[in-house]
Amino acid sequence: MDSRGGPIEGEGPEGESLPALLRSWRGRINPRKIPRLAAPGRRSKGLTQDDVARLAGVSARWYGALERNIKAEYSADFLDRISSALQLSPAERRTLYLKAVGRPPALAVTPEADAVAEVDEALLQQFLDNQTPAPAFATDLAWNVISYNQPVLDWFPWAAHQANQMRWTFLAPEAREQLVAWEQDWARPFLGQIRYARAHHPKDEALLRLERDILAGSPDAREMWDRREVIEHSHGALRRLRLPYHQGREVAVRIVDLRPMRSDLLRVAVLMEDHQRADGA
Repeated sequence: MDSRGGPIEGEGPEGESLPALLRSWRGRINPRKIPRLAAPGRRSKGLTQDDVARLAGVSARWYGALERNIKAEYSADFLDRISSALQLSPAERRTLYLKAVGRPPALAVTPEADAVAEVDEALLQQFLDNQTPAPAFATDLAWNVISYNQPVLDWFPWAAHQANQMRWTFLAPEAREQLVAWEQDWARPFLGQIRYARAHHPKDEALLRLERDILAGSPDAREMWDRREVIEHSHGALRRLRLPYHQGREVAVRIVDLRPMRSDLLRVAVLMEDHQRADGA
C-alpha cells in the first residue's frame, strides 16, 4: 500500500504482478557485463525485452506475451530459459512458475530420489568444491544437474536452475556455438549415452521423457538418432568449448566421469582444462 492507502504499482489481490516482477528482474542486470550484449555506447542499465528473448533463445513475441501476463501453456523449458537469462535465484524461479503457470517447477531429481538419498550430499558437495578451479557437477540418471561447484556457474550459468545437461545441449541455441564441433564431439556421443542409459533402464520415465523431448525438439538429433550409436560414457574425452566466460577464447578440456560407490544412478563430471591443447595448440 502507498501512503494514501492505495495499492502499490504492480501489486494486486495476489501480491506483486508477474509483469512488475519481470520488469524488476530485467532492470537489475547490467548488459555491459554480458559479452553477447555489450556494445560500445550502450546506455541501458537493464535488459530490454529483446535482450531477454535473445539470451533465452526464444522469440521476442513469446517473451513479450509472458511479460504482459497473457495466459498460455508456457513450457518448463521456456520458463527455465527465462530464469537463466534473468539470473533468477531458486526462489525467484519458483515464483516465476507460480505466477506464469500456477504451479511450482518439478523437482529435477524426483525420479531418482532414492538414489540421491543414498549419497551423502554434504560429502558430494565438498568433493565438487575441492575440484576448483575445474568445473565439477553431479547429475542424476536423466542428466538433471543436482549439484555443482562455483566454476560451473561461471562457465555454464544455466546450471543454477535445476537444468538438464542434455536438454541444454540439444535445445538451447547457444549450445551449438559454445560446444565446439557440436555434432561430432558432443551431440552424437551424448545421444549414444542416452541410448545406452535407456537400454539399461528401459522403464525409467525420466529417461523416456528426455529422449522424447530431445527428438521432438531437434531435427538434427532425430537424424543422428537413426545412426543407432551406443556409447557408455565420455570419460577421458578431449573436448573444446567457446564460452562467454572465456570471452570467446577456445578452451580445451579433458572430461573425467565418475560414479559414487554407493549409487550407479548418479554421475559426477569434472572438466579439467588442457592448457597444452588450448587455443588450437
